[in-house]
Amino acid sequence: MKREDISDALGLLDESMIGHALMVRRKKKKTRSNKIWKVQYAAAASLCLVCVGAAVAWSVLQHGSESSLPQEGYSLQEQPIQEEPEPEMPERFVPISSLLASNDRNVIVEETLKFATIPIEQYSGFYTEVSSADSSVLSESMGKSIDSTGEWHYVSGHSDLQYLIRNDEQGSSLWKFQCFDSSEYPYNDVLKLVYQIDSADAITEIEVAPARMDNTDGGKKIQEEIGTRKIIDRTAIETMYEVLSGMTCYGHGRWEMIDYGDAEAASDTDTQSHEAVRLGRYLSITTNYGNVIDGLKYTAVSDMFYEFSGIAYSSLTEEQAANVCEIIGIMKSEGEDGQSYDMKTDDAHQENNHSDDGAGTLLFENTNTDVSLEYVTELQTKVSSAMMNHEVPFVISSSVYENPYRLHVVVTSNAEDDLQKLRDLDTIGGVLEIEYSPTNTNGLYDLYEQKH
Repeated sequence: MKREDISDALGLLDESMIGHALMVRRKKKKTRSNKIWKVQYAAAASLCLVCVGAAVAWSVLQHGSESSLPQEGYSLQEQPIQEEPEPEMPERFVPISSLLASNDRNVIVEETLKFATIPIEQYSGFYTEVSSADSSVLSESMGKSIDSTGEWHYVSGHSDLQYLIRNDEQGSSLWKFQCFDSSEYPYNDVLKLVYQIDSADAITEIEVAPARMDNTDGGKKIQEEIGTRKIIDRTAIETMYEVLSGMTCYGHGRWEMIDYGDAEAASDTDTQSHEAVRLGRYLSITTNYGNVIDGLKYTAVSDMFYEFSGIAYSSLTEEQAANVCEIIGIMKSEGEDGQSYDMKTDDAHQENNHSDDGAGTLLFENTNTDVSLEYVTELQTKVSSAMMNHEVPFVISSSVYENPYRLHVVVTSNAEDDLQKLRDLDTIGGVLEIEYSPTNTNGLYDLYEQKH
């Protein structure tokens, strides 16, 4: 079409139609421009999100790789993980008896000449070396060191200081506490610092054996008559603890302070002269952690405790001595000569049974002739406990007799209710032999003796 023809055609159009056409054309062009901008913005936003996601993923991967495989020279800025410490395993408990060379308590071993002093709180503990198992056994039985040099050790599983193991260039050796190297100190400090006894609850039992300083034929006979007994009554143990914890110790080498009577008898047929054995007892105290304190001796000659090596203690009061004698089985009565010993014979026993004034009347004879010594001893322990608890105040003594085994009890009351209290203690029956002696009020102490 020629230009002139187009111009003519346009000329035929109305001016308003031309204006409308121009307006529509501008709107379409603007719409296309907006769509293009929106598409471009959306693409840019998507690209940003992809970049951010990629950065986060790269950071996570990078940190994960570095924590599992740390690079040299790189350290994390985090607090280190606190690991729980492994619980400390308890030491193996080694019984002291397994370390001693001899457990025969009837053999008195001479004291060794080797001694040492070890600081214990405000004191110096005096120790002597004792015969023991060989060095290899002791080295395997050492516990924690008690000094900075590592020379002295507890026994494994122990925290008391009664026995210590010494480890030096000569090997391992066993040492036993004797006393504090001091001229005077309360024995209660020994109980607490060395033996870890701070109350009667720490004592499980006390074994009482006859004194063995007189081994003549007469002395041995008396030892057999006295026999060995065990104290398990809590009231008796409490009384013994109160006495021991109140004593004063004067150290070793003080034999001039100790009087336990004449050890040798002028004649073995003269039984009255063996006062050292009759009035002496050896004690072994067992603690609740298994140790045995076997050094203490008691003599009613001077009413005092003592130990070998001349370790002397303060004398007891009259009341304390009476309680101790009753508990450990020493019969002591006053006579014209100041001291006499009532060791009844079968002949004297029969004479008392037939006395005209009614004293010494046998109320009940034993009827059970097939009973063990263990049962009779247990029965005597029951009677002794009842006496100390003032449950049977009418009982003044009890004795274990032989052939047959029976428990001979002397009472000052023949009331049926009182006698029934005694018979109730005999669960087997027929083991008690009860003697009625209303005029015997001299306060005889509980005696363990065996009659043939």
